[in-house]
Amino acid sequence: MRQASISAFTARQMSVLRLICDTLAPPLVVEQPDPYGLYARAASALNVPARIAELLQQVAPERLDSIKVVLDALAQPLANLILSGKAQSFLEMDLHERTALLRAWADSPLDLQRRVFATFKRLTLLLFYADADADGENPNWAALGYPRPAEPPRAAKPLQPLRFEGDTTLETDVVIVGSGAGGGVLAAELSAAGLDVIVLEKGGYYAEPDFDGYEVRSQERMFEKGGFMVSEDLGMMILAGSTLGGGTTVNWAAALRTPEAVLAEWAQHYGVDFTDGTFERALDAVSARLHVTEEESAPNARNAVLVRGAQALGYTVKVIPRNVKGCADCGACGFGCAHGAKQGTLKTYLRDACRYNTRLAVGAHVDRVLIEDGAACGVQGTVQSVSGAPVRLTVRARAVAVCGGALHTPALLLRSGLTNAHIGRNLHLHPSTGAFGFYAEPINGWSGVMMSHYVPQFNNLDGRGYGVTLESAPGHPGLAAVALPWQDGLQHKQLMARYAHLANILIITRDRDSGRVGLKRDGAPAIFYRLSSHDRAHLLRGVIEALRIHYAAGAEVLAAPHHRVPIYRRDQGDFEAWLGQVAEAGLPSNAFILGSAHQMSSCRMAANPARGAIGPDGETFEVRNLFVADASALPTASGVNPMLTIMAMAYIIAQRMKARLC
Repeated sequence: MRQASISAFTARQMSVLRLICDTLAPPLVVEQPDPYGLYARAASALNVPARIAELLQQVAPERLDSIKVVLDALAQPLANLILSGKAQSFLEMDLHERTALLRAWADSPLDLQRRVFATFKRLTLLLFYADADADGENPNWAALGYPRPAEPPRAAKPLQPLRFEGDTTLETDVVIVGSGAGGGVLAAELSAAGLDVIVLEKGGYYAEPDFDGYEVRSQERMFEKGGFMVSEDLGMMILAGSTLGGGTTVNWAAALRTPEAVLAEWAQHYGVDFTDGTFERALDAVSARLHVTEEESAPNARNAVLVRGAQALGYTVKVIPRNVKGCADCGACGFGCAHGAKQGTLKTYLRDACRYNTRLAVGAHVDRVLIEDGAACGVQGTVQSVSGAPVRLTVRARAVAVCGGALHTPALLLRSGLTNAHIGRNLHLHPSTGAFGFYAEPINGWSGVMMSHYVPQFNNLDGRGYGVTLESAPGHPGLAAVALPWQDGLQHKQLMARYAHLANILIITRDRDSGRVGLKRDGAPAIFYRLSSHDRAHLLRGVIEALRIHYAAGAEVLAAPHHRVPIYRRDQGDFEAWLGQVAEAGLPSNAFILGSAHQMSSCRMAANPARGAIGPDGETFEVRNLFVADASALPTASGVNPMLTIMAMAYIIAQRMKARLC
């Protein structure tokens, strides 16, 4: 594994961290054959502790002090007595004692202890199973049956971002902050109308030659915080794209249309009325440009499990349309499409925009919107020069469109002095978890179509359009290792040894209740989100139904997402009684895998400033010529994978901007 810097930690802290990692993924002597050394291999043998130290310094420097306190406390018998009820240094415990301590923290009634356990579990198991060494190998992959990613094609990159020698001021008609589902559509539509457009993207430019299929490396390059962004209470793992093309470059290519009931809710409760067909026409337009069809949605073995089990129970199953053309079914959409088949904004709208002379800048961090006489007149930030040094970038413009996503858009508006109460509020995340089944036949969940079918049976659990959708997520080893429950090192390795036979069902909740985005001391977004009892009940119902589907599909072994419920084996117990244990365990924060790949509504559109941050034309209520056209503009959670919804919203706002500016 890669060498890493551990300079922020003392030798004793690193010794404790090493033992934590080697408890989560310990060296074991087992009776069964271990031809690839999976059981015998410790996390420290793959340099995992040093890599964790490196990652913490890079992506969570604000948490370093609290992590050091925990590591120091574990090393001291008296402090450990207070924290864990055992007057013994963690450094002096054997594997059995360390396992008991970590298991107690995983199931603790105290959220603080669950947070600590969850943090180390996620980092350790991701790196142990997914990090690659300098030669592109991980010795655990042979034991899992997971193939080394194929080499990406050699090809020239088609787009040419701007290069900067020093401090620069540019002028344009419209400057767009962000290049994803919202920013990409906006750029193409406005530039095609004859407007001069500049797009600023804080991520880098990666394209087919860079999409090498490596899980950790792809996260580090193209996701917020290297894939380690979390809510402030650590309970929610947040996957958000941070690269040219935004989430459309790294999403799983599900292209579902906005439900009519959602549009009706927007009209009734927020005064945003698209029920005259405006939104449907926008969906048609973006679907055509993205080549959205059901023709390339043949289920792989993992999706077939969902279909088979749901149909056996009489549940509705539908095909997921996908924005692909000539898909090779390699299963690596989430790491960028090396085959160029996925029709995200990188492949479509941004290329269209550049044909109309739109200028792109990558690595551009926008600090604030420039405002004069109550109107936006540009942005100011920093960008990396050709020499690698940060330089000042100022863009003067007639209008500013903020499309940084539901996390960064409100942060930028707040940094720029806007005060509307809805900026940063109403954050919806489609909180998601998984239910797991192991089958007699190989599933090879990392290959094939990432998402092909879904179950909408439980979309409306409260009679108001809120509930859960069941899909199937790609099963690459790092994500699988983090998601599976850990009860001890042997149990987890036994599950991972059957990784090639693992299928998951993803439970996506349309959250009625919301969180918020605030500002950290450095101006970065801080995400505050906890599941409400209403949404938690829906998510738990989804877990139960997903486990029923696995059982109906013939799974031999079942696992719920939390640690406190034992693994179920079909030949050893009463399934309904086990489901009762799952229901009784509930879903306490930081006691199970909880994630978000869909962030929405934090600057929601509404008819007036009492109900939202922007008007129906996308313009902020406070500042003229300042528009928002991304996921943050959605009045509520979309209830389906939101890419098409975001793009349709941006398309509509683009038409209204053209009427104003052209």
